[in-house]
Amino acid sequence: MASTEQRLQELEDREAIRELTARYCHAVASGDGPAIVAMFTDDGIFEMGPRVVSGRAELEGFYGAVSASPPIPFIQNHVIEVAGDGARGTCSVEIRLVQDGEAYTAAGWYEDTYRRVHGSWRFARRDFHVFHWVPLKKGWG
Repeated sequence: MASTEQRLQELEDREAIRELTARYCHAVASGDGPAIVAMFTDDGIFEMGPRVVSGRAELEGFYGAVSASPPIPFIQNHVIEVAGDGARGTCSVEIRLVQDGEAYTAAGWYEDTYRRVHGSWRFARRDFHVFHWVPLKKGWG
């Protein structure tokens, strides 16, 4: 059985990771590309389908474009497994956005790999899997 200190550390780590994903959503919704990039490790990766964005420079280019018309993500159903200075997690996401002047709805899930860097949790890898990405007027069904 883990000690009280070990159990407390795991709870603190889980809460810090949940807060990381919440801060990510707020930064995306406000179009704050630099804040988003700072949440990744230097060698961090974001993947969405065939698009793979890798490393600080590519992340800056990718998330710099978010500020023009930022999507609004809502995360839920977060499951986290902590192992020392590394962790893995999944969470569901609903997204509202305007694309080419039209309202869209999207949903999917993130598969995340986290790493503790200098005492703070960061995304080492964030893979976004899409359930649907459709114009709102068409609906997702």
